[in-house]
Amino acid sequence: VKVSKTNIDLARQATTCLAEKAPMLEEYFSIKFEKRQVQTVQKKAIRTLFLTGLPVLLDGHSPQPHALPIFLLRLATEVNWKEEQPCFEGICRELASFYAEAPSDNTAFLEMEQDASNNINGKGNMELVGENAKRYIQHILFPGISFLLVPTKQNFSDGAMLKLANLSSLYKVFERC
Repeated sequence: VKVSKTNIDLARQATTCLAEKAPMLEEYFSIKFEKRQVQTVQKKAIRTLFLTGLPVLLDGHSPQPHALPIFLLRLATEVNWKEEQPCFEGICRELASFYAEAPSDNTAFLEMEQDASNNINGKGNMELVGENAKRYIQHILFPGISFLLVPTKQNFSDGAMLKLANLSSLYKVFERC
């Protein structure tokens, strides 16, 4: 694979930036980098930066490996490293973007193709999500959201969220029955 000089320079600048910020990234965000000495094919020893740790934001969920290079590039280039508040916001934004993509597996896509060829499931509805994706949403995402999400009062007042039921009120209703 042929790589342009511009891309090599960009990769070096990104690596240098991440190497400089590695202690802060590890302390505040559990993003761990290690510098190691590696021998090349020509028997030269070079210092290389390795990503060795990422934070666990939600048990059972891990980011997509194919998104890692763009995450590291954006972490180095899109974060305002000069000011504290924008720096932390930028790192959080890039982590959120990296972790936001739900895992995909080939079986979910195969299920979607099979459903599309049949166009309907047993109930006469078109299936848009495979069984693996449904299980992931049901057993990983929804429990994580219900446990970790703490909405603000503004979320309710601006219509971003709506309270459907109160558990204690539901208990009272069922006690009467």
